[in-house]
Amino acid sequence: MDGFKNIEIKNFRGIDHLKIEDFSRVNIFLGQNNSGKSSILESLLLLMGMSNPELPQNINSIRLHSYYSTFLDLGYMFRNFNVKVIPEFSSEMFDDTKRHLALYLTYIFDEKTRADMSVGQILTSETNTSPNTLKMVFDIESSNQKNNYESSITVNQQGFNTNMKLAEGYLEKYNAVLLSSGLGGGNLANDLVELAKRKMKDIVTERLKLFDSRITSLEILNNVAYIGLEGIDQLLAVKMQGDGLRRYLNIVAASANPINNILLIDEIENGLHYSAYKKLWEAIFALAVSTNKQVFVTTHSKETLYRLNDMLEEHSEYQGEMTLYTIEQTKLKGHQAYRYPYEGLAEACKNNIEIRSVAL
Repeated sequence: MDGFKNIEIKNFRGIDHLKIEDFSRVNIFLGQNNSGKSSILESLLLLMGMSNPELPQNINSIRLHSYYSTFLDLGYMFRNFNVKVIPEFSSEMFDDTKRHLALYLTYIFDEKTRADMSVGQILTSETNTSPNTLKMVFDIESSNQKNNYESSITVNQQGFNTNMKLAEGYLEKYNAVLLSSGLGGGNLANDLVELAKRKMKDIVTERLKLFDSRITSLEILNNVAYIGLEGIDQLLAVKMQGDGLRRYLNIVAASANPINNILLIDEIENGLHYSAYKKLWEAIFALAVSTNKQVFVTTHSKETLYRLNDMLEEHSEYQGEMTLYTIEQTKLKGHQAYRYPYEGLAEACKNNIEIRSVAL
């Protein structure tokens, strides 16, 4: 299996310091609101997209449930909005390489900036202290070498990109996909087109029939997903269907697409009726194994965990593929991750033990 063995996060959003060890194929993060679960998924995505300087702003747009976020919104990625305290991310991978990434917000005055300011701008003697450049400084270390890289993006006073530099000589070999807590997350059309090219679309269709037995077919036309339903003579656009079907299909299609090496699912229960949880968990585990991908999930739902346990009782072959982590912000030790293998989940469900939060 490719992917992460562990991750260490420093000074990112509300997380001062957090290290999580011994990742499995399917990893599930629990915890109270504002405990940092979504920030962990974003950290994993940043480590997979170190060469893409537009990624941090895209992540903020997802947070805002908007297509646009301002450059200054990047300050929210810095702990306590202090751009002098550098967010850092480190990980060991299953291919025995190590990754490290640091984010810097700074001000750079160059000829492009000078040109932007000379067109309709008023020059003053005051020093400009507003950041206009994001730098992503990162390295990849293997047993015999360490390579250093940098990517950056600079904006003008109106917030428009004026200069983007990609990391020279770096090509990312992994593809990570984040399905946000919103129901429109992911790229369903791309997933379905890729699956159709590989003659794998029927895998998703069969999973959809388990969700709703009335579904007869799944098609992608002009980058729009359609389903066929019994008794209806024409195909129906998926985007016009209920929240549950759209959420279920987004997750299953992303899980089935073998191009997606790392799948990140935020608040998996959103939009779904509890009766769909068990079917969805079975699909995620089966497809993660068959496509050799690693999955990271956050959830608030106790019912989701009970249905996960029910599924694992029936499919013992997946029990060793899963790990739970309760993320807690403690008074004495800061952020901590408490690890539970399958046996911990089974015991908690059997004895009604609360593991979504640790009382300290």
